[in-house]
Amino acid sequence: MILVTSAAGHTGAIMVNALVKAGYDVVATDINPAVANLPGIKQALVGDLTQLDFQRQLVASADQIVYIPPLFSAEEALIGESLVDLSVAAHLKQFIFISVTHPILTTLLQHTAKRDVEEHLIYQGMTSQLPYTILQPMHYMHNFDPQLVHNTGKYQIFYNVDSKVAYVDPDDVAEVVVKVAGNIGQHDKATYELVGTKAYSPNELVTQYNALTGEHAVTQYVDVETFLASIHAQDLFFRTGFKHLADTYSQWGLDGNANVLHMLLGRQPTTFEDYLKNRLKK
Repeated sequence: MILVTSAAGHTGAIMVNALVKAGYDVVATDINPAVANLPGIKQALVGDLTQLDFQRQLVASADQIVYIPPLFSAEEALIGESLVDLSVAAHLKQFIFISVTHPILTTLLQHTAKRDVEEHLIYQGMTSQLPYTILQPMHYMHNFDPQLVHNTGKYQIFYNVDSKVAYVDPDDVAEVVVKVAGNIGQHDKATYELVGTKAYSPNELVTQYNALTGEHAVTQYVDVETFLASIHAQDLFFRTGFKHLADTYSQWGLDGNANVLHMLLGRQPTTFEDYLKNRLKK
């Protein structure tokens, strides 16, 4: 039995679907009750990862964990470290941590929290021999929604429209998760950076979209305060983390190398153009 946390989110649902299709018995958990609607799962557990008793229930439900951290949680590092400790105590067969590319970047709150969990997992892995694998995905392609761009004629973004960020298809990451879960020994103690594309600016993404569709969409910068107001974000940590994200991407962008993902997939990673084609078919 394999547990997937944050399973009702976009990435979590894709990973659950891939594991179910691969024949795994999946326990899906999220604070969102919609997690119970995921097709093919054996069990849904609804609860708050910040609660120790709920974490104990989760660890007792499975012998492998795919830990996807909650988005912009002030307690993210504590949640992850506690799940690692409980997994050690329960002698779990495997702990797969969905981290982020370049967790050492101190200008990003959600990166530094994952860095702390990675460190804790590595120490625990060395002292307890908990089998683990750390996956470090790049910025997900689903953050560009071609249907929304089609409906509105614009791609609204909260960082500099000329800053370049690399991407990865969440389906490619899910494919790696299935491979790692199916061969614990081969991937034990490994850390894999999962980058799918070279870095593209928002303007370049829209250019690719227009070339494919024949449309005339435009890129539109939206300052981060306006963006946060549009999604009714009130949590202070979430707001601060998002501002750090906007500032970091505007100043430096974010990129990496696709060689590791190519090796793990045994093929070229999904291109942004192919991602668009796949999404526009749906």
